[in-house]
Amino acid sequence: MKSLTDFAFNEEYKRVKRLGDRLAEVESLIDWEAFRSIMGGMYDNRSERGGRPNIDEVVMVKLLVLQQWHGLSDPELEKQVADRISFRKFLGFPEDIPDYSTVWYFRDRLA
Repeated sequence: MKSLTDFAFNEEYKRVKRLGDRLAEVESLIDWEAFRSIMGGMYDNRSERGGRPNIDEVVMVKLLVLQQWHGLSDPELEKQVADRISFRKFLGFPEDIPDYSTVWYFRDRLA
């Protein structure tokens, strides 16, 4: 089913891309995978008792970038990511969109 969902998102995004999407332009300028090795050790929910799975580090970094570039609060970021196809494409169409408290905790861990 994921492939059908991906297909639908990509078809919907084609119109946005034709109209111009600056986030798509930025995507090719930054090596986002480099953040994975940097953030991997800092962002880990595992403990002796378990813990919920981590959200992809690259997605989390991109969320913080979107938040800064667009001047969004944590709750507004969550809302905009759920609503804007260009934001979701920039994030790689993640299966789960992190809620605002997850973004807050991630930023807090980085600090």
